[in-house]
This record gives sequence, structure tokens and C-alpha cells, in this order.
Amino acid sequence: MNDECLKVLEQVELFLDGELEAGVSLEIQHHLEACGPCAGHSEFQRQLKTLVRDRCGCDQAPAHLLERIRSALADPSR
Repeated sequence: MNDECLKVLEQVELFLDGELEAGVSLEIQHHLEACGPCAGHSEFQRQLKTLVRDRCGCDQAPAHLLERIRSALADPSR
């Protein structure tokens, strides 16, 4: 595994969630098209996300959970 693979794997979750800038996303897409091991890992993560979402039965986190997370982030002593 080379440095480029490590960089891609560190960002694959953000890539799958569509949370990266277009240029970075395109770089990762190109890498995944050329690198079988990284593509396999990405596909596994994509399938896992789909399975969790389907089993959860929801597309978004409940409002009370989001509020708890925001409060925890705002007050790191919690």
C-alpha cells in the first residue's frame, strides 16, 4: 500500500458521503478506477453504509441526537 492509497482510504468515507470538494472527489474516483484494493475497500464501505441505512429505516439522524452531538462538540468537557 502506497501513500496515495493511504490518502484515499483516509477520505473514502467522505467521498462516499459526497462531502468532498469536486476536485478531491475526482482524484479519489480516478484512483479507485485504477486501484483494485482501494476500489474493493470503497465498495465494501458503500455496501456497509447501504445495509446500515436500510436496517435503520431512516435517512437522517433524529433531531434529539443531532442536538446531543452539537452540545457535546460545543462543550468538550462533557
